[in-house]
Amino acid sequence: MSRKYIAAACLIISIVFITVTSCTAPTPQPPPAEKTLKIGSMMPLTGSAALWGQSIKPGMELYAQLVNEDGGIKVGNDTYKIELTILDAYGPATAAAAARKLIYDSNVTAVVGYFGLGIAAIAQVTNPEKVIMNIGTVGGRDPFPPEKSYVFYGNPQSEISLNQAIATMQAFPQYHTLAWTGSESGKHDIDAAFAPTDERLLKDFGIKSIRVYYPDGTMNFTPYLTKMAEQGVEVIYAVSTPLEVGLMAKQRYQMGYSWPIGQQAPSLDLNIMKGICGSEEAMQNLVSDYPVPWELKKVSVAPKYVDMSKRIWARYKEMYNKEMFTGGFSFANFMAQYFEALYKAGTTDPDAVMRAIRGGTFDTFMGRYKLSGTKYYGSDVVFGHPCSMCIVKGMQTVYLGEYTLTTVDEPFVEF
Repeated sequence: MSRKYIAAACLIISIVFITVTSCTAPTPQPPPAEKTLKIGSMMPLTGSAALWGQSIKPGMELYAQLVNEDGGIKVGNDTYKIELTILDAYGPATAAAAARKLIYDSNVTAVVGYFGLGIAAIAQVTNPEKVIMNIGTVGGRDPFPPEKSYVFYGNPQSEISLNQAIATMQAFPQYHTLAWTGSESGKHDIDAAFAPTDERLLKDFGIKSIRVYYPDGTMNFTPYLTKMAEQGVEVIYAVSTPLEVGLMAKQRYQMGYSWPIGQQAPSLDLNIMKGICGSEEAMQNLVSDYPVPWELKKVSVAPKYVDMSKRIWARYKEMYNKEMFTGGFSFANFMAQYFEALYKAGTTDPDAVMRAIRGGTFDTFMGRYKLSGTKYYGSDVVFGHPCSMCIVKGMQTVYLGEYTLTTVDEPFVEF
């Protein structure tokens, strides 16, 4: 057979082979393995502040559960299910130890939420490992320079007190004298620091401020309440523990006063507060933070977060047969902010995520905010807050008012 015929035969065979193979169904590829996003959180679950952590924890867990039920979160071309680990921590030492455990034992990519005074200790652990940390400003400032920091501040706890107090006073326009109170350990030189603030409150809002502090461990507040009464107090704002606030409410009622008592934090379960106050009557006019997305009047919350918050609320009531601690939404917000940053970055790479965080505008459970905080925190990484307040009426908390904090670069007082 000539080479010409051999070449022609080979060509025909090749064409047939290509045709057959091109018509053959492709080999099925296995579905991509389900990816897991491991995140951690720290809160006091034992000790004097345990009531807060125990009340916050279920809301965060339910948020993660519902996200997973919805299929997880989309990051770039990947979808992740959430694995949340919550550890007991409050002070700097326990927080740093918990951070190490979350990083080295649980392999978390981020720590979403912590409200103790331990940011400097935690950052020494998280920043070198490029683990993102979302914290409240009450925890202090990250000592690392911004270019080496993986910290951002999801809750301006140090800044919201003044706006909460203004919201409370505006709800009672007949009152004009406000007593600021708390333990002496947190006083420092606060009178001098707040002097310009007090002047501005009087000038811009007609609010006269007085300041009365009590020793740590105080259980009998009658001497301090008497001092307030002598100075014409009409409203109290307490930077205090739930026990202190409850005892203060009980004793002011026994003294014949009904002053509203505001506090920075959300109200605990009213049955618990009733036990501390001694009666339902003594508990009336307690005013607390109210970060409930569907109740906000001056802040617009994206529909997806209103819907999710209602689902968390309903699931909690179904599981525990009582209403959820509203502060749970504030901590769920730490998670939501991190998820939003992942979505914007399109990756879990910490450097890309931090670039997305700085200067970004985010929808959250508390509304939409452009990050700010360059003056006080080194980079624009602090969220705003609705500063909404509720008041106890009977055995319910109802919306009272809000005075929104949109930036921490221009607060009334420098922290």
